Amino acid sequence: MQQMPVIEKIQTLPKPLLREVEDFVDFLLTRYSIEKTAAKEEYPAHLMTRINAAGGAFDWLNDPAEDIYSDDDGEAV
Repeated sequence: MQQMPVIEKIQTLPKPLLREVEDFVDFLLTRYSIEKTAAKEEYPAHLMTRINAAGGAFDWLNDPAEDIYSDDDGEAV
């Protein structure tokens, strides 16, 4: 059984799955760029933000259940 090349497999995916593939590729590219700079002790904040976002670390912010505050909450400053 001969396997289909990755690019051909990707081209057969529906649009929602293509977006997931693109997100994963972005994650891999970001991780790769960070690994290339692994000699540094600290990573720049913009790279850490990119890898966390690409990995889904902030996805919970889009959950309607997390939207628990309004402009009326808290005290006036």
